[in-house]
Amino acid sequence: MTDDSGTANPLFSNPLAYQLPYAGEVREGISYADDSRVFDIYLPEQLDGPAPVVVLVTGYPDPGFEKRLGMKQMQIQAYKDWAKLFAASGMAAVIYSNVDPVEDPFTLLNFLRSEAGQLQIDPARIALWSCSANVPNAIHVLHKDPAVRCAALLYGFMLDAADSTVLQETAQTFGFANPHEGMENYPENTPILVIRAGKDEFPGLNESIDIFEKEAVARNSPVSVIRYPEGVHGFDILDDSRRSIEMIKLCVGFLRLRLNVY
Repeated sequence: MTDDSGTANPLFSNPLAYQLPYAGEVREGISYADDSRVFDIYLPEQLDGPAPVVVLVTGYPDPGFEKRLGMKQMQIQAYKDWAKLFAASGMAAVIYSNVDPVEDPFTLLNFLRSEAGQLQIDPARIALWSCSANVPNAIHVLHKDPAVRCAALLYGFMLDAADSTVLQETAQTFGFANPHEGMENYPENTPILVIRAGKDEFPGLNESIDIFEKEAVARNSPVSVIRYPEGVHGFDILDDSRRSIEMIKLCVGFLRLRLNVY
């Protein structure tokens, strides 16, 4: 979520609680549509062939986000650290700016696939990572683009059930993208890891994860929900406990497994 406290907010300024040494190549400011839509790609230090890639999906329009907080989402320290962690773990990682948070990820994915050779990535091994209020937009991408191999979604709102408007109302309050019509937009066949923070303070968030998991069981969908009872919203940034670090490692391990990084 966001507020108006700017970069003093630890969610935007704190480093990731777990990191690995990384000295790989970072290509910055690559335009995927125009000068207002650019991305940075972090490449693994050792490239024996085209690398799988993890795209960190955001759900706020950058112009509004920057106006409120003085920074684009791709400038958030923890996003940079996640990208470095993925790259240090054998996967390329992409962080990007947007104007239209709903449509721009598809433009970005098309660009990554069309320029895969130049970027040294494997267009058949693309995964998503997302957290918090960005997750509904990531779910939309998974629903519309079944070629995405897998996704890791941390402490985020999921989908509204038929009798719920919690996500819709929260999206209106905080200004994040919610391009959904409830469970009609369920990404049925994509392997997804969901990490549920048991002490999350946002009303309805964990309930939406529980409903999402129940729907996965009903559809026999490959969704794994990991419950972190002591986890707070943003635990990967705010809590460097052993258990939080385990959750971060679990996320990396899941993506490596699904992207065939051995």
